[in-house]
Amino acid sequence: MGNYLDLQNQKLKEVLLYILGKTGDTGYFRLMKILFCADRQNLLQWGDPVTNLEYYAWKHGPVPMVVFDELQAVYQNANSKFSDVLSVKSNFMIVHAIRKPNLDYLSETDKESIDKAINELAGKNRGQIEEYLHESVYHRILASDQKKYSHVDIVMSACASEAQIAHVRYEDQLTNALA
Repeated sequence: MGNYLDLQNQKLKEVLLYILGKTGDTGYFRLMKILFCADRQNLLQWGDPVTNLEYYAWKHGPVPMVVFDELQAVYQNANSKFSDVLSVKSNFMIVHAIRKPNLDYLSETDKESIDKAINELAGKNRGQIEEYLHESVYHRILASDQKKYSHVDIVMSACASEAQIAHVRYEDQLTNALA
């Protein structure tokens, strides 16, 4: 078995493949917003995200920079850690899965959170998704110098209860203490 980073990278690939297996070919915008909502769902329910992605507030909402950069690389036929599992078609950045996901990398709770995220955004067009995710936490982060979401910010964007926020803080402290 590889190191932790290799395992995280492989899990991210499998998460992307799982989403695309459920949604079919999907625009990069929707794919990145599903990732955000899946991590948010899992943080709300379990105190930790599905992925270890870092999200930043951009003009069109939360963006996982690593995924954005890697999808751009795939589209430009440049070296990417996603080249073996994804292709990107057209100027509209439609993402296509090259293979089915290896579900051994995903827990049942991961799949539940991803499914909820897909359903959360289903039927919404790009403008509606932006409006949905451009809530007060997003605007606060967008106005900040760093523009980076913390796990607490992510759950607060979903109007988390004080208990949920406290649980996420505790899980973050525990993770940091073990790092």
